[in-house]
Amino acid sequence: MAKTLYDYWFVQFDFPDGKPYKSSAREMVFNEVLKREIPADWEVKSLYQIADTGSGGTPKSTIKEYYENGKIPWINSGELNNPFIIATKNFITDFGMKNSSAKLFPINTILMAMYGATAGKTSIISFESTTNQAVCAVIPKSNNLLHYTKFVLDDMYQYLINLSTGSARDNLSQDKIKNLNLIIPEEEILRQFSIQTTLYYKKIENNLIQNQQLSNLRDWLLPMLMNGQVKVE
Repeated sequence: MAKTLYDYWFVQFDFPDGKPYKSSAREMVFNEVLKREIPADWEVKSLYQIADTGSGGTPKSTIKEYYENGKIPWINSGELNNPFIIATKNFITDFGMKNSSAKLFPINTILMAMYGATAGKTSIISFESTTNQAVCAVIPKSNNLLHYTKFVLDDMYQYLINLSTGSARDNLSQDKIKNLNLIIPEEEILRQFSIQTTLYYKKIENNLIQNQQLSNLRDWLLPMLMNGQVKVE
């Protein structure tokens, strides 16, 4: 539903206000940067103008104090196949974070994989987390830009694949991501879109959390059912 809303509002430029751009002949102008027509009163900005970016790091795996009993979530690029991340199985210690280039990113950071099979994939994290160096963190400067920015980056997936470089594996760089050009709609339209999509994403997050809790309960009960510790009456 959120993606459909995005397509109507920001790809087809039709809004539920009775005055859709294309079907009511509102002014569209050709943008030289994007080489396409966009609404006349919208802007084009580079990603670094609307969001802060950063990348992570990997503590040395040979030093057990960096990982043993760690409580700081640590996400690798392979986990970015999921568009919304509510948990990770990987953790590092505070000692490990301080002795590496890993950084703690806030809730609702957009993560983009830069290397390997998941290059160009994006996820939103629902908890504070560190990442490895194969992940670029994108932190929108406005809450209204969060889901909009993710959808724009998702729409750029094929372009990002073509943009990536590297002989053995496809690679993106943080600089290339920071300099991506995005259409920036009017603030009120962004606000309305944010209100709608936040509701959808909250439902997604709640469903994922419940699914995880049910899976944990299943894994806890199944061995006891098999060895007769508990019975289903």
